[in-house]
Amino acid sequence: MTPPPDWPSAVQPLSIEGVSLLGIDPTTNKLYWHGKPIVVRDRVRLGLWELILVILIACGTFGSFIVELGNALDWWPGVE
Repeated sequence: MTPPPDWPSAVQPLSIEGVSLLGIDPTTNKLYWHGKPIVVRDRVRLGLWELILVILIACGTFGSFIVELGNALDWWPGVE
């Protein structure tokens, strides 16, 4: 079985025999491959600079929203 052309060259599709290597623990719902647990990351952790950038973008977006809302509701009399 050949993998799709857009897959990385080292990745190979599973065979029917390979699927039998997958297992699950019904008490914990953890997934296992050949008896070893598969690590699944639930959260993406941002670095300090990424977090600062996200906060600045969020504040700028909210500020822009307030200004546009004020313009639409005529909160700023005399400003055109």
